[in-house]
Amino acid sequence: MKWFFLIIFLFFAPLHSNLLEKRTYDLRDDPIDVVIPCVAKDLEILELCIQGAKDNIQNIRRIIVVSPQKYTDNAEWYDEQQYPFSMLDIAKELIENESAAVEYYQNGGRVGWYFQQLLKIYTPLIIPGISTNVLVLDADTVFLRPVKFLNDRNGGLYSTGSEYHRPYFAHMKKLVPGLVKVYPQCSGICHHMLFQKDVILELIRIIEEHHQKDAWKAFCNLVDPSMLFHSGMAEYEIYFNFIFTTSDQMEIRPLKFCNVSSLSDVLYWKRMGYDFVSCHHYLRK
Repeated sequence: MKWFFLIIFLFFAPLHSNLLEKRTYDLRDDPIDVVIPCVAKDLEILELCIQGAKDNIQNIRRIIVVSPQKYTDNAEWYDEQQYPFSMLDIAKELIENESAAVEYYQNGGRVGWYFQQLLKIYTPLIIPGISTNVLVLDADTVFLRPVKFLNDRNGGLYSTGSEYHRPYFAHMKKLVPGLVKVYPQCSGICHHMLFQKDVILELIRIIEEHHQKDAWKAFCNLVDPSMLFHSGMAEYEIYFNFIFTTSDQMEIRPLKFCNVSSLSDVLYWKRMGYDFVSCHHYLRK
């Protein structure tokens, strides 16, 4: 009997481990395109976010706001309706029962929060002519000092946060079996993320081959039902841990940042040496 289980283990173990084998990604020194997903609640900060990116993101080319309607003349606009899924589609994948999904969508819930995560993940594959290096920047985040995002090997440079939310990692482990938190003290959540196209293509390929469905559907289907009105997945954590598991091309470099309740004195935070600040809607005075 022991031999039987050993044979079964040896047969299936390589399939599992190969999901996360080390790779050399096709990374390029293309200029960075900044993409800012935005909804109405962040309009009061959007212009500061755009200007901070223009002034401080090195090797920048385009700035694109992804939103349900055009909010600014100071950046390109890309209509979120051009993505291959809608908020209603997301609700239907989060909840199997269609009438319950429609009710969840109509009554808000957290469907918009899950939707914007998938907008970010798919951005390098959807927007026409976009760079292979895409910096996704939360609309409530303002860069204050010059920052570079590529190392000498064209690998991404990443800041880290300290957030830890157990459901994120439970979801991540189901989405990509074997993927776990790489650095115990570091979170990939710090209100921006450099997505590199070849990495996104590989991540989506792995998810789709393993789950035999569109990746965005797998993202949704694997959210714990108890988390539908809470925070049940994190695209930044998934990408961050995936790259540092599968590649040695990327690097961590710390940036100084904090969450603030007001942006009335941006210059103060700059004088204090902060590279960027975030002013979340729930903190604003």
